[in-house]
Amino acid sequence: MNATPTSRSALAHVENRAFVGEMRFAGCIVATHVSRHAIEALLPPGIALADTTAAPDSHPLVFIFGQQSEGTILFGGMSYPLGVRYTEFGVAIPYVTFGADRDLHTYVPRMYSSYFPPVRDGNMHYGFGKAQAVIDWHGPIATLVTPDGVLLCHATIAALAAWHRDASAAHELAWVQAAFALPVLGRKANGRYVRSRFRFDFRDAVVRPVRCAMAIEVPLVDGMAAQRCYSAPGEAVEVRGMLWQLSWPEPLPPSTSSSSATRSLGLRAG
Repeated sequence: MNATPTSRSALAHVENRAFVGEMRFAGCIVATHVSRHAIEALLPPGIALADTTAAPDSHPLVFIFGQQSEGTILFGGMSYPLGVRYTEFGVAIPYVTFGADRDLHTYVPRMYSSYFPPVRDGNMHYGFGKAQAVIDWHGPIATLVTPDGVLLCHATIAALAAWHRDASAAHELAWVQAAFALPVLGRKANGRYVRSRFRFDFRDAVVRPVRCAMAIEVPLVDGMAAQRCYSAPGEAVEVRGMLWQLSWPEPLPPSTSSSSATRSLGLRAG
């Protein structure tokens, strides 16, 4: 494994010294808006939804799925390419609070990966509730299937415009940047919480808006029912070449507050 100087994107900001890995992502990032009651059923003790003043009865539930490639370890100002490529699917709940901390976070209750090392590391270090499954594309339909052949969910994607660069897609990406600029919470199997950071860099990516219909055949998260859900207007994109960076996680103290802790913010209703 040979070291090379860290990429321009990885050195774009001083805070990037905190990032320990990066990948290139090609796939979809989709926000659905579902009832707060349904989202609250997915939250473990100590995590609560923020009070959404613009959409008091609904809350975002985000799905991100596609292919990871060009996996690289970042250390000491150098990058160490791993040469791995795999598919990944994640469920994220943005705009939550943790314990007595009223700062906003994004909670990741479940991820699936086709490659075992990210499953192992995602559970051991990040608390992302990872399991093995493979994403396959059949034209505009993406399926998520376990190693023993169980269909977990499938998504149907319809393009709404042509591919274009980040500079002309800022309005389409604003909600993505807002949700994933927040600290990311994970919960390990032992119940302890950890916090990490993502960074989504679209400067080298191409983007197009899409519409997505998601069919969840098997509950992906404890408390989630099999259901059909649809992307919120203006809140679904397909990307190619997005740089996705990840920090090392930090352990958090046990939560000391009940799920009634909230913080208000404005979110658009779907």
